[in-house]
Amino acid sequence: MSAYTAPSNNYPPDPALHLALRDAAGPQNDQLAAQHGLTVAQPYHYNVQPSQQSPYDNSPSNGHPGNVQHQGAPGPAPPPVASASASASASASASGEGQRANRLRKACDSCSIRKVKCDESGPPCRACLALEIPCTFERPSRRRGPPNRHAEAIKKRKLESPSAASPTSSPNNVAATLASFSSHAVLNAESICPFPTLELLVNDFFTYIHPLAPFPHEPSFRDAFVSREDLKNPSFLALLASMVGVLVASFPRRPRLHLKAQHREHLFPTSISLVERCHKVAVEARGAGYLDKELSVYDAVTSYFLGLAAAYTFQPRQCRLYFGETLNISRALGTHKFKKDPGFLSTRNTSVPFGEAGAYGGQAQPVDYIRQEIGRRVFWIMIVGVRSLQQLGATFGELVIPPPTPSEPYPPLPLEVDDEYIYVDHVDPQPAGLISKLTGFNLGIQIYMSLDPLATMELAYGIDEVFDWNRQKRILEECLRQVKHVLDNVPRELMLTPGSEPGQFKSPDRPYLPSMADYPSVRFNGREMGHWPQEDPEVRRRLQYEIQKANIYASQLGTRSYIVEKYWNLQEAHERETSRGDSHTSPGPTASGLDNMLPKSTTYGESEINVADEREIIVKDLLRVLGSISQINMEPNGGSFINKIRQIASTLIDSPQNRKGPLALKSEEYLARFLDVLMKLERTNPSLNGENGHLQDAEEEELRNWADLREHQMRFLQSGGFLNDG
Repeated sequence: MSAYTAPSNNYPPDPALHLALRDAAGPQNDQLAAQHGLTVAQPYHYNVQPSQQSPYDNSPSNGHPGNVQHQGAPGPAPPPVASASASASASASASGEGQRANRLRKACDSCSIRKVKCDESGPPCRACLALEIPCTFERPSRRRGPPNRHAEAIKKRKLESPSAASPTSSPNNVAATLASFSSHAVLNAESICPFPTLELLVNDFFTYIHPLAPFPHEPSFRDAFVSREDLKNPSFLALLASMVGVLVASFPRRPRLHLKAQHREHLFPTSISLVERCHKVAVEARGAGYLDKELSVYDAVTSYFLGLAAAYTFQPRQCRLYFGETLNISRALGTHKFKKDPGFLSTRNTSVPFGEAGAYGGQAQPVDYIRQEIGRRVFWIMIVGVRSLQQLGATFGELVIPPPTPSEPYPPLPLEVDDEYIYVDHVDPQPAGLISKLTGFNLGIQIYMSLDPLATMELAYGIDEVFDWNRQKRILEECLRQVKHVLDNVPRELMLTPGSEPGQFKSPDRPYLPSMADYPSVRFNGREMGHWPQEDPEVRRRLQYEIQKANIYASQLGTRSYIVEKYWNLQEAHERETSRGDSHTSPGPTASGLDNMLPKSTTYGESEINVADEREIIVKDLLRVLGSISQINMEPNGGSFINKIRQIASTLIDSPQNRKGPLALKSEEYLARFLDVLMKLERTNPSLNGENGHLQDAEEEELRNWADLREHQMRFLQSGGFLNDG
């Protein structure tokens, strides 16, 4: 038997059948009428004319007798039976009548608006035909009765969260698939947050984050932002969302200040909610298969910012994935190669902005200096990021960057020229006497490049493996010497200016958290933004120098501490092997290649004394750094600065007694100061009793609660932190 069910017969009954029934029942009906004086209802008669009434009306056709009378007067005669020609015409139109009978009653749009009865003979209906207007049925049907509270609540949440994830689509759910496609098409910058707030966040990004991660190109990005490139270029929107996300993740107080000033703090109850919103917008703007499209350096920038925001919000796996993607895109574009001739970065159409699809001509075109410099900056910041993670104990196979070799050297360092002097077809020189922001960026690169000999040794022989202690000791001593000499010729703008007392924060030049009274014009009608006071460019540049100082000196101290710990760990391993009679004193044939990375002459005794004393020197220098840089200039460095301080603090606490010098008795005092710095920067002050620990006011407490990351910190620690390679 077939599974297909035949459609039911919707045709009306044959009129001849009704005629036969009427003739058979006629004498009986007449007799009953004569006995009781009543008119008996006649059986159903088929009307050959098209019905103009609703199938749900109380008419004889619905089974309700319309001619039953309770009086003794005789009723009217039944209507005459249709002729044969009428029966034939009814049979011919039966199919059309059956189809209209299946349709629910709904007036056309015009009749519904004018609130007149629609004959439903069309479309077009008679009224629309007479008025010569379109007869359409496009108006949505409205549900009768009071609104459904549950449905209204869901709709309200969707309106408040425009970037919420679209329904999961599948081959069997075409409507959901089309809805997901349409949701991607309506994304724009306001999917992140209101545009007046977004303008302030973009300004904050270039003030606080751009000195540490100098991309994208500021003038061209601002031009594209003002011209609303986000409305027509999804790659630009993804880049914008990633920039805002990393700003909020690293410096959450500033976005909260703007939201509160504009009475929009209800949009994002916590900083994490805004970071997650930015991540969703970036992912949806990129869309599926974005790696299959033609890539640009701005795709690598977007991936880097997404990974950095994940690192600052304690999501190590997501951080690894995005950093690995950044590295792969950079390698695919050839930014890791040293080339004097135009390379992959210049084979694109240079007039296409921010990763928009362009033609690949396959032939060399004039060098795009903007993309060339952005590509180099992305490559070098990945070098810095990977080695910084290694100092924290993380080892990721997908993030291994081989040291430079004569056959595969690294690209040149970025030009020490600010963005406003770099154009597509040429680069103007940096004005004399004006230190570029790239100077501080390159100093950070040189700090981590001092570890090249150590990176080569560990890549060839393994991490913490003793194979030739004498050579390994010389390698570590040379790395320590190089990293200490990086800051010998620091420009005056990047030098430390110590505070009044060692280990104490100096008074900031401006309030750390300005109150709303300081900015009376930021509230306009309780909603929109008024005029935000713009800082002087010179003041802004000095602030950016201070932010770079915190990063440079903390990176140098962290690298020195890392080398010292590596030195003592290898020495202890060598002493254990020597005590067991398993010493590696004979140099191997491959180990002799490390001698090329060392100077020809070295005073071993003096170097060994320096390494032994380096721990206490690091502690003194760290207190000097903390006394020279205010908290507001440390915080934009995000979790990077916190982890470096924690690393040095653990070096001081966990050191054995035989390694401690005269400052060992003061370790508790140092530890207390370190913890105070950590609590200030991590926004998790547990006490209100200490002099430096009390909260200034209710607004400060609210900002701390909004920027609190304790839940993510606990989840991060439970997963094993960066040491978990799973």
